[in-house]
Amino acid sequence: MLHQFKGFIGYSKEEYKELWASALFVVDTNVLLNFYKYTSKESTKSLMDILKFLKNAGRLWIPHQVALEYFFNYETNMFKQHEGYNLLGSELKKLKDSAEKTLRSVQSEHPYIVTDKFQFFIENMEQSNAQLQEKLDKELAELSDSNSIQDELLILLNGVVGEPYSQERIDVIEKDGKNRYKLSVPPGFKDIVDKKKESFRTYGDFRYQQLYGDLIVWHQMLDKAKLEDKLTPIIFITEEKKEDWWEKDGSKVKRPHPQLIQEFINKTSQKFYMYRTENFVRYAKDYLEADFITDEQVENVTKDVEHIRRSEEKESSDLEKEYAEAIHRDIDKVKLKKLDIGKLMEFMSEEEKETFRKRLDIAFSIDTHPGLANTKYNHAIDWAVKVSINQLENRLRNLLRELAIKDNEKVQSYLSQLDSIPKNNADKGLILLEYIKEIENTLKQIAFQEAMDDLPF
Repeated sequence: MLHQFKGFIGYSKEEYKELWASALFVVDTNVLLNFYKYTSKESTKSLMDILKFLKNAGRLWIPHQVALEYFFNYETNMFKQHEGYNLLGSELKKLKDSAEKTLRSVQSEHPYIVTDKFQFFIENMEQSNAQLQEKLDKELAELSDSNSIQDELLILLNGVVGEPYSQERIDVIEKDGKNRYKLSVPPGFKDIVDKKKESFRTYGDFRYQQLYGDLIVWHQMLDKAKLEDKLTPIIFITEEKKEDWWEKDGSKVKRPHPQLIQEFINKTSQKFYMYRTENFVRYAKDYLEADFITDEQVENVTKDVEHIRRSEEKESSDLEKEYAEAIHRDIDKVKLKKLDIGKLMEFMSEEEKETFRKRLDIAFSIDTHPGLANTKYNHAIDWAVKVSINQLENRLRNLLRELAIKDNEKVQSYLSQLDSIPKNNADKGLILLEYIKEIENTLKQIAFQEAMDDLPF
């Protein structure tokens, strides 16, 4: 009778051993996407080697829904680490520009102070920037190549992805999901508060509401366990952290949600269990007798995964704040209408351009609710201007220096206007971009007039 309470009681040591010996291993989308986020090549190799080992043993399987979500999302994750290092370098290098600006300001307002005596500070920062760039280059070189990871994942997925559901089956799952979510039956009910999950995705011969993505994965695992020639237990590896997958003690994951374990047993007569990445690697070393995995590699994976989680929690918090600001901030519609996006992109790195394009794609995706498209577009512009602000300031400074030789009066006019522009980087950047275009056109006109004056007639 106690098997009816396995979700609460858990498994014995012998049952865990038996589970690992016979289970089919299923990997979630977030685990696959994390391959692009590891900062250690060892972490990438360790986890990939285990999954290859399982595939060769015929014990790796990927639900169609997991693979589909991977292909919808992998491009936006491929260069996460590169973007992070480039942003770090860009922000730190701004310190030198800020120091130079301070010296110029003091020299202008207090000409009796000999600011040349403080030039050593700028020179020291130049040396620091050189060391910074050297360190950044080293860190970037140690990252795994994103394109190689993509190729390896394609090879890994080949032959182990399940078949998609029909539209009729998806409709039934979504109808059932409405009732399950009302009663907080896992998995997926926590997504009901996520407005982004209200949108639909269409692919091939079916469409589904993202709200029910987790539930579709769950049903595909249930069906896989039931439809095997030999009924099969499943171990699910996921980076999910919400209470619709796990039972939690405060913010700490305690164990898989008891309801999931019990429902799996009731519907398939097989065992089910879940691990997050670092625990999966740790237990794989012992239970699978994976001698190719060292204690050091387990430690590296643990550190990398914890770093990714902390980063994503902060990123999620920052993006929510940024998104809220984009909703409530009164963006100057005139300046936004005049914005030359192509011109703005001249001040971005190639990776920043790629990220910007993806943000624009999200804004105008068929999955985006029409009422949110404009907000997401504004959000993308905000982000693009903010990451370009350093380059915009440098370009304007150089242009003003060039214009001062030709027309100092105009330069003074621009300088007086710069004193009153907003401090917010997004608003400031839009204005700087306008000034840059104006001064570039002015310099072209001056050059043209000078060329005409030099003609012998």
